[in-house]
Amino acid sequence: MAACQPGHALSLNGVLWPILQRAPKQGWVDCLRRDAPCPVPGTEIVICGPCGEPFDLLAATPRALLADNDGLAEIVFLARTLRDRHPRVKPFALFELTPPLPFRPQPSKMVVAGLPAGVIGALPLLEDWAIPSRIACPTDEQPGCLTGTATDLVNAWLDICQGAADVTLFACGHQTLLTAVGALAERYRLSWQIRPAQR
Repeated sequence: MAACQPGHALSLNGVLWPILQRAPKQGWVDCLRRDAPCPVPGTEIVICGPCGEPFDLLAATPRALLADNDGLAEIVFLARTLRDRHPRVKPFALFELTPPLPFRPQPSKMVVAGLPAGVIGALPLLEDWAIPSRIACPTDEQPGCLTGTATDLVNAWLDICQGAADVTLFACGHQTLLTAVGALAERYRLSWQIRPAQR
């Protein structure tokens, strides 16, 4: 459990479950996957891991974190890990989700310059951690969310962000998102790390 890092997954009966959070002292790990049935309670489970390549967190620069449906767990785990680091580096998380959303967005209390007016929908857990976040929905209008992509959101933010050269982009999800993040990083000449969603 102590070896699990943001970007890792556990194999449960041969199915990869991305790690959402860990609590080594308490002896548990939380995993999240939207498109697979949970193991049946009371049955034996073969657990292997950690699997995959974790993010490299050594560079102490401001972070923009991006995820789609399949990269949600990894990026939330990354945000939590960055929040607990000393010195703390405050990330900005952007999610590209398709309905039905796995949570009810809440209006953010944190102002983020450069974003379109009315885009205030945030992930409640990150609001509790005082980490700014926003949500984009490419296929459907959702209250408080951008009808578009996560890279649309981060592009608007980078356009007015001071010291953009110091930003590192982290992304996890499908190849479409990862390719878009790579192009954005090259355009702004930013450091970047991408990881395919563990599936």
